[in-house]
Amino acid sequence: MAALQTGARAPASPEAWQLLRDRGCITADPLSPTITDVGVHVLQELEVRAGRVDPMPLDDFAAQLGRVYGDLDSVARTSEYFLAELGPIAPPEALPRLRPISVGLANRRETPEELAKEFRAIWGGTEVMGGDPRDRLMAAELIHAVGAPMEKIYSPMMTTSMVVRELAGANAPAVTVAALLHLHPLPNGTPPLAEYQTLRKTTATEEGAAMLAATGREVPALLALRSRWLAALGGTGAPTPDVQVAAGYLTVVGSDPTEAAARVQALAGGLKARLPASSEVMAAVLSTANWLEPGEILDWVSKATEIARNRKLAPSVGELTVLGISLVMGLPPSEFSGPGGAPERSRLSSLANLVVLNSWAYARLTAVPGASPPAAR
Repeated sequence: MAALQTGARAPASPEAWQLLRDRGCITADPLSPTITDVGVHVLQELEVRAGRVDPMPLDDFAAQLGRVYGDLDSVARTSEYFLAELGPIAPPEALPRLRPISVGLANRRETPEELAKEFRAIWGGTEVMGGDPRDRLMAAELIHAVGAPMEKIYSPMMTTSMVVRELAGANAPAVTVAALLHLHPLPNGTPPLAEYQTLRKTTATEEGAAMLAATGREVPALLALRSRWLAALGGTGAPTPDVQVAAGYLTVVGSDPTEAAARVQALAGGLKARLPASSEVMAAVLSTANWLEPGEILDWVSKATEIARNRKLAPSVGELTVLGISLVMGLPPSEFSGPGGAPERSRLSSLANLVVLNSWAYARLTAVPGASPPAAR
């Protein structure tokens, strides 16, 4: 088909010619076949996925595309339900941040009515912890995502959030930080508060320090890996806030810059036009879907973004792109990974995705005009 598109005719078996004719990819003239509009579309889909799908029969490939596209649309439709059901519980200033949370809930592919009921209950618990409602909404998503018993962590989280506000100020995302620390305690059962206090002196955000502390790894090792990522992404100049957050995220998930830096940069380049202020962070998130090549990931992001637009999940290109990325990150890896399966994401990696999608990328896109973006030091 690629040869026909350029006016040439490449050697092919009679079976291949017949297959393409039967599926409407080429015209039926045996002497001078030409590629059809259907064929051009099929060729584009094949080329962006060549390394993964070349061994697949064409019909199996088409069926997989249809399944994945249908799955993305089904999740987006469920997200619409969550926005309608949970919108009334969110204060006006927090309502935009409910959009990525609605996609996160829909990505769990469980009974929507039950999920909404559970989330309302957890939101009721975090609502009385004080501070910014956007912070409490983020914490509620983290607690709900892991099914933590609110009755057991409510009082310890309240205490820790008060400590965080004393350290970082009244406007700090204290409830989110407390949730991250209590959901990933030390072996003795206590939250890694001392590690958080040390790390927050060097990280771009309070949530980033909490996520690093939640890994349970030694602080010097964390800082060393983060420095390597800063050098890989930021070069010799002062790193931008986005690069700082991306480096922290990649440290949390344990990515090796030697293996993954080029992948992150390729994805960031593909996102720059849609997300100029958060392309590195979103590229870092997408890079962990290492069962797909960057070109295919970006293609799925484009498709998912269009689905989010058709469902009217958000008003702007940037917001729709972040929601599209969330939809893609929710796709089951087993659909693409073949018989060997795909590696399981750790619980912390999954929560880190939620935090950077919501509290960094979406927060910057929905900040009140004139207000400061999420703090970066």
